Amino acid sequence: MRKIRAIFYEKPEDAYYNLAVEEAIPRALSLGYGKPTIRFFRNENAVIIGYFQYAEREVNLREAELLKVQVVRRFTGGGAVYHDLGNLNYAISLPFTKIIPTDIVEYYRFFLKPIVNALKSLGATNASLGGLNDLNIETRKVGGTAASRKWGVAFFHGTLLINTNLETMARLLTPPLEKLKDKGATRIRERVVNLSEILGSIKIEEVVDAIIREFEKTFEAQIEWKDDLTEKELSLAEKLYAYKYTNKEWNYRRKPSSFFDKTIFG
Repeated sequence: MRKIRAIFYEKPEDAYYNLAVEEAIPRALSLGYGKPTIRFFRNENAVIIGYFQYAEREVNLREAELLKVQVVRRFTGGGAVYHDLGNLNYAISLPFTKIIPTDIVEYYRFFLKPIVNALKSLGATNASLGGLNDLNIETRKVGGTAASRKWGVAFFHGTLLINTNLETMARLLTPPLEKLKDKGATRIRERVVNLSEILGSIKIEEVVDAIIREFEKTFEAQIEWKDDLTEKELSLAEKLYAYKYTNKEWNYRRKPSSFFDKTIFG
């Protein structure tokens, strides 16, 4: 049985660093010195935008400055999301094997199904897939996901609203009205729901345990908890942090990854 490392590794006060680590893990795996990993983490107060998005179109930057919110761009596509300590983020980095689908729709379903099953096991019996990459409870969104198949690594990550401040989210995110209407809503608050609204008081640790149980079944693997990243992974994360994720050219001006890769990877 294959082994997968599980790690709860975070610097909640520094979303730039958390996102640097998020890229460092699959990059290290592709370079031969990383490990298959499921990572969990939280950000204290941040908006994370997709690779193809412009911050000024997706975020109320005046509110972000007022609320001291960090705006960070990730290396995968998809839409903008708000993170606080009531939000659980997970990221999976695996080598490609025959059990991982190549079709993009099936690829998403492969990773999303265990999350749905985890939510159901916790009591959210109406949890389901929403479109390609959303997690819904009935008609409202409880989580979003994105994926990458770069560098020879199957990468998948997402976020779950457990007890997030949805009013702050609504102040910060500025999705097009048409996008909300397509989902049957006119305001962000109508579109999303916290898991705690459905289940009552629930601890993040309970959600993590449920996800781990379901991923062990899906990946046919033994998942082992570790305390830290390797020295090489940490070194790579520091480079990504210094040259890319704290750089306004990356976060606000949509410079491509290749612009930074030359400095970081040579």
